[in-house]
Amino acid sequence: MMGPAEIVASLKELCEERGPRLSTEQIVEWVEVHGGFESDAELIRFAKKMKARQYARMLEYDDAEFGMRIKRLWSFRDSGLGRRFYADILQMPEDRRDRLIREYIKFAGQLKTVRRAMADSIAGQGFFEFYADDLEEIEEPAASET
Repeated sequence: MMGPAEIVASLKELCEERGPRLSTEQIVEWVEVHGGFESDAELIRFAKKMKARQYARMLEYDDAEFGMRIKRLWSFRDSGLGRRFYADILQMPEDRRDRLIREYIKFAGQLKTVRRAMADSIAGQGFFEFYADDLEEIEEPAASET
């Protein structure tokens, strides 16, 4: 029987057998045929964990300063425990939260650029054009005058 790590590591076989387009149903069928989970309890535990992650990603925070909706729970690695934990950005110190949001905005812009370039490449265009960032550098918010 295979657990989640073995399933992920061996999915390359499915990719090679079925070609470039896979559906979720095909992956589920392949996992079942190959005895992907030792017991229903293991499958249920794994499904609950994945659903919990999905719910955590859905919780959002409206940031008035940046004018964006940002996910509220962020997953960080605790190097001492070797596990991941969620941190609520509303409970972070304001300077750390602002830095995290700025980095997120910058990364999201870069990711958008990469996705566009990949879409162009996959669409068969014979070039890999350089895209400039759509998002300008986030300016430091003006200090409020009192």
